[in-house]
Amino acid sequence: MAINIRNAEVERLIDELKSMTGKGTTEIVLELVRDENARQRKLLDIEERRRRIQEISRRFCARLGPNPPTPDEIIGYDENGLPT
Repeated sequence: MAINIRNAEVERLIDELKSMTGKGTTEIVLELVRDENARQRKLLDIEERRRRIQEISRRFCARLGPNPPTPDEIIGYDENGLPT
């Protein structure tokens, strides 16, 4: 697949990168695309983890019923206020 980009800003930025790094256009574009691809995969992974956590939380809350115990009831305190 050939890519033909006609955007003055893109050309200017690639030229700057070429002069700063000594790399060619293809190498610069390849690195940038790899970096963006990795970043997007990480974002998708984070979203998948968030979705799974929300699902676990939903299932857990459903098991507690309409009147879940308070944190104090869960931990349990003795007559001195210490966890039992």
